[in-house]
Amino acid sequence: MNAHTKIETGRMTSKGQVLIPKAARDAVGLKPNGPYKVGVNEQKQVVIEPLGYGPDDAEERVRRMREGIAKLRGTSKLGMNTDDYMALIRGNEEP
Repeated sequence: MNAHTKIETGRMTSKGQVLIPKAARDAVGLKPNGPYKVGVNEQKQVVIEPLGYGPDDAEERVRRMREGIAKLRGTSKLGMNTDDYMALIRGNEEP
């Protein structure tokens, strides 16, 4: 960790939960109900960051999307092929 502007202390609950002070959340951009990532740096410090749009985050989003698509693959019971389904949702309009 680099120099701190203000250090706050607290206690971890018996379930392993910790409260991140509002000033710290605001300083790094953590939002209520927003995604975040937790890691340990080279100095063995826990680092919490909002899940953003960096290269590592993009790879993780792609992985999660592919996993979700794989779970859905083969689950449709519409009884039509892709072209028929696309025509249905597009309103059968010719381009």
